[in-house]
Amino acid sequence: MRNSPRQLFALHLLALSLAGGSSLAVAQDTTTPDAEDQEAKAESLEAVTIFGSRYALERSVGSAHQLDESQLETYRYDDIQRVLNSVPGIYLRGEDGFGLRPNIGLRGGNSDRSQKVTLMEDGVLFGPAPYAAPAAYYFPLSARMDGVEVYKGPAAIQFGPQTIGGAINLRSAPIPDANTAGIDLAGGSDGYRRLDLRGGGYAGELGLSSELLHVGSDGFKQLDGGGDTGFDKTEWVSKLGMPLGNGQFELRLDLAEEGSDETYLGLTEADFRTDPLRRYRGSALDRMDWERVGLRADFQHGLADGYLHLVGYHYDFSRAWRKFNNFRGADIRSVLANPDSPGNRPFYEVLTGISDSDGTASNDDLLIGTNDRDFRSSGLQASWRSQMRQNVAGNQWLHQLEIGTRLHADRIRRLHDEFAFEMIAGELQQNGAARSITADNTGRAEALALWVVDAIEINRLTLAPGLRVEAVQTEFVDRRAALRNSNRTVVVLPGIGANYAFTDRWSALAGVHRGFSPPSPGATDTDPEDAINYELGLRFNNGLGVDGGLRAELIGFYSDYRNLTAVCTFSAGCDDAALGQQTNAGAVETVGIESLLEVDWRLGDAFSAGIDLSYTWTRGEFDESFQSSNPQFGNVQAGFELPYLPEHRAHAAFELSHAVGSVALSVSHLSAMRDTAGSGAIATDEGSDAHTVLDLSAQAPLTRQLGLFARIDNLLDEEYVVSRRPFGARPGKPLTAIVGLRWDVWPG
Repeated sequence: MRNSPRQLFALHLLALSLAGGSSLAVAQDTTTPDAEDQEAKAESLEAVTIFGSRYALERSVGSAHQLDESQLETYRYDDIQRVLNSVPGIYLRGEDGFGLRPNIGLRGGNSDRSQKVTLMEDGVLFGPAPYAAPAAYYFPLSARMDGVEVYKGPAAIQFGPQTIGGAINLRSAPIPDANTAGIDLAGGSDGYRRLDLRGGGYAGELGLSSELLHVGSDGFKQLDGGGDTGFDKTEWVSKLGMPLGNGQFELRLDLAEEGSDETYLGLTEADFRTDPLRRYRGSALDRMDWERVGLRADFQHGLADGYLHLVGYHYDFSRAWRKFNNFRGADIRSVLANPDSPGNRPFYEVLTGISDSDGTASNDDLLIGTNDRDFRSSGLQASWRSQMRQNVAGNQWLHQLEIGTRLHADRIRRLHDEFAFEMIAGELQQNGAARSITADNTGRAEALALWVVDAIEINRLTLAPGLRVEAVQTEFVDRRAALRNSNRTVVVLPGIGANYAFTDRWSALAGVHRGFSPPSPGATDTDPEDAINYELGLRFNNGLGVDGGLRAELIGFYSDYRNLTAVCTFSAGCDDAALGQQTNAGAVETVGIESLLEVDWRLGDAFSAGIDLSYTWTRGEFDESFQSSNPQFGNVQAGFELPYLPEHRAHAAFELSHAVGSVALSVSHLSAMRDTAGSGAIATDEGSDAHTVLDLSAQAPLTRQLGLFARIDNLLDEEYVVSRRPFGARPGKPLTAIVGLRWDVWPG
């Protein structure tokens, strides 16, 4: 199953050679379809490879945002969290600085491992186990994406299973209608490297595209005594498209792998303020390795004044993360919080390699284990979209109808162990203590989802009633405890959104829908997450385009949780015994405001400029008091604020373009976030730091086929705590400079 980057590179070159051969054949074939046929074929394939109906964003009654290819090309980020900075209503909590395992939340939803967001690529769930274990330990590289869509409120009713905050859909590049091939090369600070090879086109009616993307870095953290702190990540995607009967068929193969010397171990407050890029010797062996294989088939066919889209998919994901877990005789959280106390000082000195372990006792053993997990996710999905007109009492009603269903099954298999190590002369050495198995369980889920949405245009009014039904069957088997249990949940999730256009430029929107998050496997005494969500907003749009324009949006939202839930993850600070367990947090209220302003204009005949501004204010509070073993909650009192929820998030982007090149500046601000439920001011040694980060990028075309690119992340080299969970303070990405070259070897 494992494919090294070198093997993936060879496979990709083979695919590129096939794409090149087909291009030559087209150039010499006098029977090539004419331009009209090619355009029709491209549109058909686009509908298969790019998610959603074409009117989804233009006529959305709820909050919806799209980042297109040109916006993604401005900065060419590898990190999806930096990509999403410009979208209001999104909460981002950093972790490793590279976005390898993003933490994304929508409209007050917990951002831990993005488990409260429906995540899709081209309309298909890509999480390792979206129902049984929704924590997103896998996330595709954003650098190979053609676009990003974000849906919130009633606009997300047809996406699930997480339907409270909303959904994010990544759009991969479709098979190009013209034959192309290109290379991107980039290098930068801390041994950063990126190689992107892509190609595709048509030979008659047969289409093929292939892309190999490799991103890596030596890492910006400095391990005491030396050692690796970087990563290498490779993705290879190939698509084959062809006519099938009267429809269009596409087959897709995905291969991906990552090796990263990442850790959950952070620093004490004093050590962070002295040197935020330091890493203790106790984490020298920490490393994550994973590999993923995916196969997907799409078929699209015109049917009854609409089109039917069928998708079958199967993904296998395996990961093993060896990492420091704790001391045998002390809690690492206490050691990092009070390293100078008499009881903690010996453990701190062993952790940092200042002192050797006491070979005659086992209390200061460092427990290092491997969290070995295997995931499987597969399903069948069908949707039918249609547009039709209806005459009702002399008024023309335009219906944009979507009906869909998905049968899905996924599974997670956990096998976690621990070995005891000692610190000897600054090196970790395994002692003779026996291996300990800390978790051995399997969670399974089977789900049937049904949805229908009808966007009805009646003169200036658009109404979009929708309904989603989720039926979920879960099973949990704990082999250590010899326990087996199951749970069945069926929910009906109605919603409706409305949009009224006062003029061609001004419109108002409103909506309400019921949101849901399925219970985790084994949750016999917990309920699903359930909330009624409301939104109300105002929009202005005078038509953004090459000649300039302005678009503005102001939306208020309110979520009334009847029951908020949280699933324990190691990243949240949970122990092995609690992993995957769910907590009922009871009634919660979140309220917020999202605002957006986009302005484009021309400066004479040579220059064009753009400004994008967004701001989100949010507040979330518990309505009930309770106690929880989940460390992000603890002893909660009514009125406490939610963890991981910033009150303020703002973003500004400025771009100036000319024929000779362009320059862009991005400014992102995030207020401090508490990492445990609480009230009042956040202590300086708790939670994340408020911070403002500037990114600068520039591009210059050298020829029609060749272009230069440069970017500086964190231009002012801001130092800030991005996370304190699970163990200690960890830094955001420092100043990083990148320079790249793009060569369109075979432009279309």
